[in-house]
Amino acid sequence: MKNFIKNFYSNNFVYKGKEKLSKLTIFALIILNIFILSTLYQGIDFQTRVLNNPNTKFPYDCRDVLNYTSSIDDFNSYLYNNYNYNTKYQNIKDLEVDKRCNLITEKIEIIKNNIDIKSLKQQNEELNNKSYEINSQITYLEENYNTILFEKMSKQNNSKSIVKGELTTENVKEKYETFKKELEEINRQKIDLENIFKESNFVKDLLFYLDTNKETILEDIKKSEKFYSIKYELVILLFLVPLVVVFFYLMRNYLQKDRYILYIIFKNILVVTLIPTVISFLSLINIFIPKIFIEKVLMFFYSLEIPFIVYYLAIAIAILIFIFIIIKIQKRFKEDNEKLKNNNISIIDAYNKNICIKCGNRVDFTIMNYCPCCQNELKIECKNCHTNTIKSLDFCSNCGSNIKE
Repeated sequence: MKNFIKNFYSNNFVYKGKEKLSKLTIFALIILNIFILSTLYQGIDFQTRVLNNPNTKFPYDCRDVLNYTSSIDDFNSYLYNNYNYNTKYQNIKDLEVDKRCNLITEKIEIIKNNIDIKSLKQQNEELNNKSYEINSQITYLEENYNTILFEKMSKQNNSKSIVKGELTTENVKEKYETFKKELEEINRQKIDLENIFKESNFVKDLLFYLDTNKETILEDIKKSEKFYSIKYELVILLFLVPLVVVFFYLMRNYLQKDRYILYIIFKNILVVTLIPTVISFLSLINIFIPKIFIEKVLMFFYSLEIPFIVYYLAIAIAILIFIFIIIKIQKRFKEDNEKLKNNNISIIDAYNKNICIKCGNRVDFTIMNYCPCCQNELKIECKNCHTNTIKSLDFCSNCGSNIKE
């Protein structure tokens, strides 16, 4: 298995030619990678937020109507406010909404259009203000007169009077009873306002529809949400996997044809596409991880009053994994460096930068025959003109003949 993965990687992801990329090409590839990644995440966002999303099919305002049916016959309910919660992709979301939710919204709009809810709210607010003022007056009387005495005063005959300041018992009793009657009248008017709304055929029609269909719709909402976390990741993978396959095919095809630039372009695009694909795949695996077992492990350490041990284990596992990865990367880096010692590109780079190809320290190819740091031979004798020329380069710096023939 290890050899299979190694061979698969070397045969499809390693270019063995000598061509190099310019800095401007690398910059262009970075821009392309950013654009591709951004476009992929926008596609994922659109696919998961709009299509196949239970929150789009059954919007929150529809759910609120179903869950809080008791507030339907109250004209003060927020449902009858003029609101507009347009969000991203709203036009497309509207096409995905369940027909029953659309019908509920239509019935609410009919109520708003046929009943002057604004006037009812205004009248109700005025009555509330009056009620508040009268209650304040009643409270004032109760706070400024002894409660027991006040009750006696309110029950005694009008012929009797006790003067207290400028108010007599008759005056206090009269005011108190007037306020009480006014308060009762206000409450009656508020009830009348409520009944005007409740008794409307449009409101009754909405309530009847909800009573008839509520349970069915709520059951459908539960079904749509039941496996949504799994469905969410599968939808993302369904969107990304075909792209991964296509980009891998193109990358491999151009590698076999030795089209280096096209190979590099599609290799970069493939790697960028693999980022959200791998994340989604790992998320899907995480859904199926036996969380009950993990919870039992946590509870076991919790019962021992040492739950921090779990975090120690997590840190230790993470360190071991990264030690393994870093060692592998460094080993691969050293192997690549060894291979580059005999590669024409690295030799020319070393010559252009005046550094030793073996140890990387600074040398002068014009005057030095050996590296003073590692004794690496820098020059050899040309077989044609018998003068010293740069070792490992193809042609003599003096006569131009091929020194490797």
